[in-house]
Amino acid sequence: MKKKVDIYNFKEKKLNVTNPKSISVIIPNYNYADYIIKRIDSVLFQTYPVYEIIILDDCSTDNSIEIIENKIKQIKENEDTKNISISFYKNEKNSGSPFEQWKKGFEVAKGDYIWIAEADDVCKPNLLEKLIIPFENDDNMVISYCDSARIDENDNLIRENSEDLYDMCKTGEWRGGYSWSGKEEIIYHLSVTNTILNASSVLWKKGNYGSIFEQAKEYKVAGDWYVYYKILENGNISFCPESLNFFRKHSKSASTVVKARIEYNEICKIQDDISKNYNLPDDIKEKQQLRRTYMLPQLQEEQDDDKKKIAFVIPHPGKGSGGHRTIIQNINALINKGYSCDIYVDDNGLVTKELIAKQINEYYGKCNAGVYVGFDLKKDYDVVFATGFSTTEFVNYAKAKDKAYFIQDFEPWFFAMGDQYLITENSYRYGFKCVTIGKWLAHKMATEYNNPVRYFDFCADLNNYKRLDNVKKENAICFIYQPEKPRRCDYIGLKALKIVKTIMPEVQIYLFGSNFPASFEFECKNLKIIPIEKCNELYNKCKVGICMSASNPSRIPFEMMAAGLPVVELYKENNLYDIPDGSAILAEPTPGAIASAIITILKNEELQNQMSKFGIQYMKNFPLEKGYEQFLENVDKIITNDYNEIPNINKIYNKEPFKTIEEVKQVAYEVTKPCIRLENSSKTKRFLRRIKRLPSLIKSRLKKYINKFKTRK
Repeated sequence: MKKKVDIYNFKEKKLNVTNPKSISVIIPNYNYADYIIKRIDSVLFQTYPVYEIIILDDCSTDNSIEIIENKIKQIKENEDTKNISISFYKNEKNSGSPFEQWKKGFEVAKGDYIWIAEADDVCKPNLLEKLIIPFENDDNMVISYCDSARIDENDNLIRENSEDLYDMCKTGEWRGGYSWSGKEEIIYHLSVTNTILNASSVLWKKGNYGSIFEQAKEYKVAGDWYVYYKILENGNISFCPESLNFFRKHSKSASTVVKARIEYNEICKIQDDISKNYNLPDDIKEKQQLRRTYMLPQLQEEQDDDKKKIAFVIPHPGKGSGGHRTIIQNINALINKGYSCDIYVDDNGLVTKELIAKQINEYYGKCNAGVYVGFDLKKDYDVVFATGFSTTEFVNYAKAKDKAYFIQDFEPWFFAMGDQYLITENSYRYGFKCVTIGKWLAHKMATEYNNPVRYFDFCADLNNYKRLDNVKKENAICFIYQPEKPRRCDYIGLKALKIVKTIMPEVQIYLFGSNFPASFEFECKNLKIIPIEKCNELYNKCKVGICMSASNPSRIPFEMMAAGLPVVELYKENNLYDIPDGSAILAEPTPGAIASAIITILKNEELQNQMSKFGIQYMKNFPLEKGYEQFLENVDKIITNDYNEIPNINKIYNKEPFKTIEEVKQVAYEVTKPCIRLENSSKTKRFLRRIKRLPSLIKSRLKKYINKFKTRK
């Protein structure tokens, strides 16, 4: 049941204040007959003395004037309120701007402090009592404001504060309140967006602001932002974190009918003006860009009605996630080809769309797609893509012309055989049109699940992954070590590396790919997560690269090949369709066989050169752009319903699996001790418990949203 806000339940005892500050209350009204009585009463209920009330009507076309005049008459006849100074100014012609009314109110007000109490808002009775305090302690204070709760047309509480709007990056800096200089406010807050969301939440020190109000009339949306910015150039500001104001959001609000392009241009104009006049820190500049990015969905919706619209429902982004990077890269390719794309992320109550957009841009590069939190689709989409088993239920119940599944791995293998395995496997039984990365997954979807499917090849960014002649080759190997991903087979891999180190102690071993805390029983260097340019440098100085995957191949072996690095992988069905036999050795999934493949390459310089040259030549045919073209072609075929032909898919690795060589057998037998000791065992145990709980958490969240969609149907 929705919570109602009733100001008549808020009445509190009046304060007995000696020599109170003189506060003039300005109530600008235009066609708010339904709300003006509550607005006036919420002013009369203030515990702090009100010096005068000034009501300004901007030529309303409803019966506002009659209602206001009757209310003033009642106030004058009431013993408790008859001595309040109240005046009513009626415009014979609409001013065309709220700032004309603000200007007029400031000109006629006699008080030293001004409260612009918008006619459709209400407040708690202690608003003035709280907001006047900073002025008593600081002669340079010019603005004191508070947080705002939000209500709808029927006084239903929408949200108890507005933190989601002003703290878009979840810094938490508003939660404790603050007082500081106007210059600091401009640099750290107003340079990014208007964080003072509602004029009704603001108490002003009266000043000569006529020219500022005149300039603000040039803005359709951001005029109040401009006013606060200019006033604060010459004074201080204080923020009270209590939600003392109730900001009404309803269909009559001007902000709901403004064109996105106008708003975007005004945001850029104020941001640019502040950037020109103040030296902004780099993180603030990033937030400015993020604020502009936030407007892109509205701009696209306004400008791109003729474009095909694609939605992607994705899991929460994580740093270093190759799967997310692949999704974002292909979304950008669609946008560059004229598609309109949006991203939807599960609402876990901890993030905003601004924060998700910031993470996407930081983790995977700039993305111009719209970003939304929650699975309520904002548009009519031509195609909605699921991107993992946890997103398929939502897509299944979504309304869209077509539904597709962007598949990057065979996710049932992430779980032990049981409920979770079968639930995950069932995600392939909805009949979505599948697009897979790589041929093996396409083969599996077609032959085992009879799905309409097409694929795009594993490709590499050849601008980043290439031979570097200035990097000295070391007698070294590198291993993608990601213990938080069981499919990366870290235990088997570390066993194999211990064997190699025992037989060839001079070999340098590099681990990379995870910040998970660990120590090792053999000498190595754990580089943890490194940027892609450092990856290419690493591949160039090593002689062998190990990237093991017990499910769909990673992009990493293909990037290693592009850099000329021979690869050792597992001989399993998942690798036989995508990894060529000229630049990689696929070994039996035992530590001994893997170590044997590594040692064989290390001891054979001719083999190293052959595999290196083959990998570079092979990957020249698979730049990232080719993958994008294939993905775009697949999306086009989904939209045009040309998705029936199943491509012919054959194995491209035709050698036998590499087995343990004699030199390795005895050492492999002796290496039986665990080769990894996890540091900070309590922290590690908590991490592993959270991993184990993921399936049940996912199921509960799925159930919640399924019920939500079923109710709507």
